[in-house]
Amino acid sequence: MTSRLYYDSPLLAFDAVAIAHDGDDATRVVLDRTAFYPTSGGQPHDTGVLGGARVVDVVDDEVDDRIIHVCDAPVPLGPVHGQVHAARRHDYTQQHTAQHLVSALAADRLGWTTESVHFGVDHSTIEFGADLAPETALRSLEVWSNAVVGEALPVTIGYEDAETAIGLRKPPARGGMIRVVTMAGVDRSACGGTHVATTAAIGPVLIRGAEKIRGRVRVGFIAGDRALRRIVERDALLDTVARAMNCAPDALLELVPKRMAALKAASDELTVLRREVTRYRVAELAADALPDANGTRRVAYTFAPDETEALSLAVKVASRITGLIFIGLLDGGTAIAVAAHPETGYDAGERLKSALAAVGGRGGGSSRVAQGTVAEPSQVAAVVRELLRVARDG
Repeated sequence: MTSRLYYDSPLLAFDAVAIAHDGDDATRVVLDRTAFYPTSGGQPHDTGVLGGARVVDVVDDEVDDRIIHVCDAPVPLGPVHGQVHAARRHDYTQQHTAQHLVSALAADRLGWTTESVHFGVDHSTIEFGADLAPETALRSLEVWSNAVVGEALPVTIGYEDAETAIGLRKPPARGGMIRVVTMAGVDRSACGGTHVATTAAIGPVLIRGAEKIRGRVRVGFIAGDRALRRIVERDALLDTVARAMNCAPDALLELVPKRMAALKAASDELTVLRREVTRYRVAELAADALPDANGTRRVAYTFAPDETEALSLAVKVASRITGLIFIGLLDGGTAIAVAAHPETGYDAGERLKSALAAVGGRGGGSSRVAQGTVAEPSQVAAVVRELLRVARDG
């Protein structure tokens, strides 16, 4: 049996006795008492140092009522000093107490019951038994939470009989004596986690959106030091964007939509111009190509690596130019496209499929337009030579 110091004290440094190992593994240590919190109730375990070893996991062995400390090195039996990693404990203590606050307010004011919780490294989530989570409700939940934080209400720990405990937000999962966390006038919950002493110590609470999952609503949140860091990061980001747009941060809300609309209009115009350039380019290439005795013109053209759209458009345009066989590729790439006007008698799909098969490539298409790829850029030249050869022979 392990005495759980974290139940009643924020103690981080403590002395104990290593009374057993879990099996024969000296890296899995059982103490007579511990301040290390084990993974439980959605809250991740503490980390820290035990003797000369790092504590990397803490497991609650409920069957034998003991805590197993998983270390990165063996810890001998006997007296040992433990030190809990303060920053990690403080962080999850803030997040856990914030979850009680948000869950209680959501239940009382929105009718949302808490079905499950998860405390992550970067943010935490609560799954509510609700069909929808409108943005107005989320913003209200954030305002209400921070208002309670500002009231600095006491958060106390007590022990009560599960059969007679009243006012609990959810029925206790077990009988007998239970540990009850009370947030004065806001919440009473059976909970074994770590919690701050007053709501003021929770720090700011930020609600970070919601998503539908398994017929429920999952709401994300961060609190305390995490939220402060996020606020600072957002402020710095706003300043950076404002400087880039040569305006005050407060003007971004009005200016950004205007700039985005202007940028979209310019992008649309650029797309139209690029398409026109491609049409002229193909027409010019076709006009410069010398026809053979049958009047067929052959063009092989290499586009820049970022001209994928131009390549696709080029073969469509080329397929409508009388007497033209057009082969297009991307510089340094593996894609090949072929176009042929019907009067040439050249089946683009069959010819490309055959040429690609010879080098292990894949592709095909219609008699007028086809496309495919080779495994290596070095194989493109051989495919193009074959396409041009059959164009002449055919």
